Amino acid sequence: MWNRIKSGWSIACGQPFAVFTLFAYHLIWGVVLYKLVQSVVLPLLHRYPSELSREAVQLFWIEGQFQLMKTDVLDPLLRWALALLVLRILLHPLLSAGVYYSLRHTSLNAGYRFVDGMRKLSLPFLGYYVLQLALMLTPLIRLAPYLWEHVSKQASYPELAKALLPAAAAYLLYLFLLQLFFMHVQIGRTCGRSLLFTILFVARHLPAILIAALVVLAITLAAAAAVMSSALIWAGFLALIGLQAYRLAQMFFRVWAIGTQYAIWTEKA
Repeated sequence: MWNRIKSGWSIACGQPFAVFTLFAYHLIWGVVLYKLVQSVVLPLLHRYPSELSREAVQLFWIEGQFQLMKTDVLDPLLRWALALLVLRILLHPLLSAGVYYSLRHTSLNAGYRFVDGMRKLSLPFLGYYVLQLALMLTPLIRLAPYLWEHVSKQASYPELAKALLPAAAAYLLYLFLLQLFFMHVQIGRTCGRSLLFTILFVARHLPAILIAALVVLAITLAAAAAVMSSALIWAGFLALIGLQAYRLAQMFFRVWAIGTQYAIWTEKA
């Protein structure tokens, strides 16, 4: 098992272009979201009453509720949010196609194989991503009434969290397994295998797939915890640099997770 994880690490080390591309994408995406939220939050903060009397605060919230319910103040924000959602749905499969194709065709130039993968695999990867999103959101149709029922019943937040913990854990496990499955679906498509072959492969080698994924996930979470703890202890400019460096490491861990599953695929398929 450790040999496969080390092979995944070596594969990730051989994909600096993919890692830096993902880092740049998430950095730009974070800046865009920050600017969007800032454009909404800052005007509200400027209007928040400087004298925090009860009447002034109540008047502020009443005015805000009136603007939300009776005016079109939210329309531009909703249009921007919808446009960004559609853009993300389109961009995410494109980048995934470049990453998976790069893992398969290591003999080609790094930039060329990434772009070539986007060109050749973008449409099937877009279909996989839309299907994955649909499967991710489907359980929420059942979970929403369950959540509302417990919100109305429980008297405190600790009791609510305790009541919702089993459902939340089950849903997170479902998301984890779903992500692993679609990871292999994309690997199989990149390698020219059919969906039926991929399903049988995942069913046959599920223990190895799960163990490798859990080990990489545990290391990733441990690194995240170490960075966050150091940022709290040594707050300041160095902490800021460490957090930004971790964003790059986070993209490397993501490629490492894919590379580990690809190593299992090439060994077993």
